[in-house]
Amino acid sequence: MTFHPSAPASRGCVFCSIVAGSLPSHRIYEDQDTLAFLDIHPAAAGHTLVVPKTHATDLFTIAPETAAAVMRSATRVARRLDEVLTPDGLTVIQTNRAAGWQDVFHLHMHLVPRWDTDTLVRPWTPEAAQSSDLAAVAAQLQTRC
Repeated sequence: MTFHPSAPASRGCVFCSIVAGSLPSHRIYEDQDTLAFLDIHPAAAGHTLVVPKTHATDLFTIAPETAAAVMRSATRVARRLDEVLTPDGLTVIQTNRAAGWQDVFHLHMHLVPRWDTDTLVRPWTPEAAQSSDLAAVAAQLQTRC
C-alpha cells in the first residue's frame, strides 16, 4: 500500500480508513493518488468504488489534479472490468451532497458492470425540456463560469 501519512484524512471517514488499511477491503487497483475496491453493497458483480487517497468531501471540494487522477484510475479499472467480466455495459455514478444521493462523504465513483438481463433501472424518467428553459439556464451558467 502506498498511503501517504501526510495526506489529509478525515477522522471517522470510512474511505479514509480503508485507504489507511485500518478497515478491510477487496482492493482492485491502487496507485499513488487513488484506490479502487469492491463495494460491500454491490449493485452488480464487480461493482467497484474509486476514491482519492487524499480526503475530499465531494466534487465541489476536490482539487482538479486529484479529480483527474480519480478519472484516470476509473478509466483503467473500467477497462479491466470490461476485459475480465465482459459486461454488456457499464454505469458510472458519482454523487455529491445528501440531496445528490451521496451517503459516504468522501468523493468516490461507482463503476457498475451492467448486463442486458440485469434488473437495475434509471433513477429518473427522462422528459424533454423546453428550449427556452434550457436557454435561460445556459445563459446563467455561461456568465458565471
